This record gives sequence, structure tokens and C-alpha cells, in this order.
Amino acid sequence: MLTVGYENDAAVLSALYSDLGINLAVSGTNFVMREDGAPVGLMRAEVGDFVEITHFKVKNEEINPGDREFFLRAMLFKFSLNPVPLAVKGEHPGLVRFGFRFEDGYMRLNSSEVNLSGSHCGAE
Repeated sequence: MLTVGYENDAAVLSALYSDLGINLAVSGTNFVMREDGAPVGLMRAEVGDFVEITHFKVKNEEINPGDREFFLRAMLFKFSLNPVPLAVKGEHPGLVRFGFRFEDGYMRLNSSEVNLSGSHCGAE
């Protein structure tokens, strides 16, 4: 079963960062997707004037492509419960379906305006 939640255990995060090829010290706000209790995905964010999603990775995505979609939708739903401005650096057309718009070098969205009824897996 897939579950998603906040994680602050540095040992768990350090191992997951390494598994996902993220060569940074553990920092920021980290959310982890688990499959049957094992960490398999990470959303790392920095909180300031807005919540900047800096990393979003899932293990073995090529085997289970739906896991990435589940994780992204679960996190956007969680953010929508306590509205915050979200940002992802760069242009990511796959986020437009959720209501993100590109401005000032970031994909931006007020999480209270997220559209979770859009297409799945990036399909139009």
C-alpha cells in the first residue's frame, strides 16, 4: 500500500536521498511516499515567502509510472487543505493541468486553486 507523509528522520532521509541520486545534505521540508512501509519517493521543499518544491523523485518510476502521479496528486491535495503559494523553478508543462502557470522563472499556484480533476499521467 502506498502512503504519503512528512518525514524528519535524518537517517531515513539520508538513505532515500542517496537511493534517488540527490547529492545534498538532508535539509528543507521532506515528504516521503512509502510502499508497504519502505521509502520509495521524496518531495523536498524550501519554505519562505512561498513553498518551493526543489526535488520530486520516485524510485523505479519506469516500473510503476502511476506511483509518481499518485504521489504528486496526494501532495497537492495535502497542500490544498492549508492554502499556500507553491512554486517549482523552471517551466514544467505537465503541471499546467493542475492549474500552475509559468511566471518569473517558476511554475506557480496558490494551492487552494489546485485542479485535481485533470487528466492522469500527463495525458491531455
